[in-house]
Amino acid sequence: MYYKNTLLISLVSYSVIFNSVNGDREPPSVIIIGAGAAGIAAASKLFQNGFTNITILEAEERIGGRLYTTQFGGYLVDLGGQWVHGEIGNVAYELAFPLGLLEKDYFTNRIQELYDSSGTLVDQRMTNDILEFYMQISQKNFTEKLNVSIGELATNELNKYLEAHPDWKKNSKGVLQMFEMDQLAIDGADSWFDVSISGTSEFYHSPGDTDINWKERAYGFILDILMKRYPRPEEELPVVKNTLLNTEVALINNKDTSGKKVAVTTINGNTYFADHAIVTTSLGVLKEQHLSLFQPSLSEEKIKAIKALGFGSEAKIFLSFEEPWWTIEATRSGLYFLWKDEDIVQLENDPEKSWLLGLLGFYFVEHKPRLLCGWVSGKHARDMEKLTEQQVFNHTVEALQRFVGEYYNVTMPNGMTRSMWNSNKHFKGTYSYRSMKADADNVWHATLAEPIGGRNPVILFAGEATNPHYFGTVNGAIASGWREADRLIQFYSNLEKVNGSTPS
Repeated sequence: MYYKNTLLISLVSYSVIFNSVNGDREPPSVIIIGAGAAGIAAASKLFQNGFTNITILEAEERIGGRLYTTQFGGYLVDLGGQWVHGEIGNVAYELAFPLGLLEKDYFTNRIQELYDSSGTLVDQRMTNDILEFYMQISQKNFTEKLNVSIGELATNELNKYLEAHPDWKKNSKGVLQMFEMDQLAIDGADSWFDVSISGTSEFYHSPGDTDINWKERAYGFILDILMKRYPRPEEELPVVKNTLLNTEVALINNKDTSGKKVAVTTINGNTYFADHAIVTTSLGVLKEQHLSLFQPSLSEEKIKAIKALGFGSEAKIFLSFEEPWWTIEATRSGLYFLWKDEDIVQLENDPEKSWLLGLLGFYFVEHKPRLLCGWVSGKHARDMEKLTEQQVFNHTVEALQRFVGEYYNVTMPNGMTRSMWNSNKHFKGTYSYRSMKADADNVWHATLAEPIGGRNPVILFAGEATNPHYFGTVNGAIASGWREADRLIQFYSNLEKVNGSTPS
């Protein structure tokens, strides 16, 4: 019965919108800025509900935004979003899993192999014990502690542990640094002292497997599902053919727009007029360009949120090999790095190689058996991107030899590719998080989602940073695009019900 009712409501909604936007008057026009997950989701839903006059402006030479699937080493790899995190309440999972595209629990019995910078494999019992302790910390309910950072809470608890475990205490700086980089892989900040503990209650974790993979495919395939390219290509929505690539927006003006509600001007001087604009640019771009991008200026409240919410820096480095040199047992975990205290001091004084302090280690990529992927956290990701390809290649090979060369016959990679999110002016980072400044200024992700125009929305906002509970995720971005499409669908549905007419 639920599915029948849902279908009926959908058909009624489509009928109302179709009549509203395809009547005697000109159909409403929508410009979507950004063809990432949020923009593609918004466009797809609008097309499905009878909107026909939609233009997507994309600054990059490809669609996908921070979903970036590319060929490397004979495989499809993700330089951006890679795993589906959770099942219940996760729209990405709900779209892809019924189609047989996802796999859960690829790596079972995960045992993390931890190597220190002297090339020693840390005793597995010690590793298991401290990892279990940190897991207990992360699962504690600290939400009653206001205006406190994750870093403050974590270091307090870890220092107690180090005092009781002398074998770890002698390398306390390295231990704290390792766990900070691990935490920042989740939050993306430059320091875990900048990540607010209140974000743990604001963010909703979807129950279920947290590292669901795409088998031989990659996360970019979700775009094909959204646009109806898959599983029935004949039903593809006209999203791609209404997308203009290499089209960077310079100005969004909702004043004096020659009869339309909003005018969007690109850096090459072209201007597009529409009734509505959906802005899906990253929070990083908004931080840098909000003063010049909007005319009139955004509200003080929205600017305050843009400035205060955090936007992180992360990076990936993929290495390909002729053959795997690691063991089957190792593929259950990955090769994780612990810098010794004296080596940290040395690296901190080496401006070229200091980025290696952010390299957590290398994990194994599901269904891509000849690949390793390194994860770089925080400010170290930005430092890595400043180096040449050859420098990064040399440093990563050196790090592998240093940490695991005594245990494995580390061969020379035959290829490398890396992400460049932080230095790309169209992104300026990876994903948002709740910062200590957001706590201090009492601003929230929901503030970014408020449209300009109120009940008559002219400029709407989507993207992961506008999702109040799933920020920092692909599923959060998709849901935000649907939310803004629904806002316009409801707007015209209400107009039709009130007076049976459509605004020009």
